[in-house]
Amino acid sequence: MPSPEFEALLTAIRASPRPEPAAGTDGVRQARESMDLALGAIPLADGVLTGETDAGGCPAVWVRPQGGAMDRVLLYLHGGGYRAGSAAAFSGFASQFAAVMGMPVLLPDYRLAPEHRFPAAVEDVLSAYRWLLDEVGYSPGRVVLLGDTAGGGLVVAAMLAARDLGLPQPAAGACLSPLFDLTASGESYDKFAEDDPIYSRAQALAAAADYLGEANPREPLASPLFADLAGLAPLMVHAAEREVLVDDARALVAGVLAAGGRANLEIWPDLMHFWHLFVPDVPESTAAVLGVAEFLLTYIGA
Repeated sequence: MPSPEFEALLTAIRASPRPEPAAGTDGVRQARESMDLALGAIPLADGVLTGETDAGGCPAVWVRPQGGAMDRVLLYLHGGGYRAGSAAAFSGFASQFAAVMGMPVLLPDYRLAPEHRFPAAVEDVLSAYRWLLDEVGYSPGRVVLLGDTAGGGLVVAAMLAARDLGLPQPAAGACLSPLFDLTASGESYDKFAEDDPIYSRAQALAAAADYLGEANPREPLASPLFADLAGLAPLMVHAAEREVLVDDARALVAGVLAAGGRANLEIWPDLMHFWHLFVPDVPESTAAVLGVAEFLLTYIGA
């Protein structure tokens, strides 16, 4: 049974029109402004500070807990359909992980579509990962990746790109309500179209059109669902039982396991797309964040 806090949140969200996919330059600009305004209002966790940096040519934001361990790091990849979202806007949410895990978080401001199409986002994330290893000096076994929605897809794409280039894998990765398939072919898009108040097939296809341009939506680094998934770091994947992206989550984890990898899938009942965002005000959000933190710390070391 959902908590009263979640029920109240869901009622408020359902009272507003479902976000429609942005169309054209003005629509993308409005989507970016809306997301930055909403997420930018999320306060930093107590004792967490932020600062800008250049991560191998990619602008980024450090989110650091005072007194936290500096020998390990979380690389957070924000969502927004590859065309919205920013490191600054997601700093408040990421600060919850910095505080809970007691370690710094780096948020790359990867390039956005349609100005910068695939594979620009993957290239920027890979540059930030290389920078953490080569310039900052982190051991790959002390780096973990985390992302939401499109950022969840980027987590796996970055792991695939690192593998294909002969770079070491990070210690582990986690994906929150991830977008793994830019063909938007999952049956859950139809099955839960009326249940998911946040995301839709129309949004996924609009994001894919802006991000891909003329690229094939089945390109492995764009849609990891179609990749050779062997040799990846351990993964945790979260999805809500009745969100339109739940089939993406199931199929990706099944593919990793079939390829001989390690992957944990958690399907949470009665919730919604990327419910983690409402930590610490909603108990289910707090529980999910703590679970992800525990998983990542298991591989990175406390």
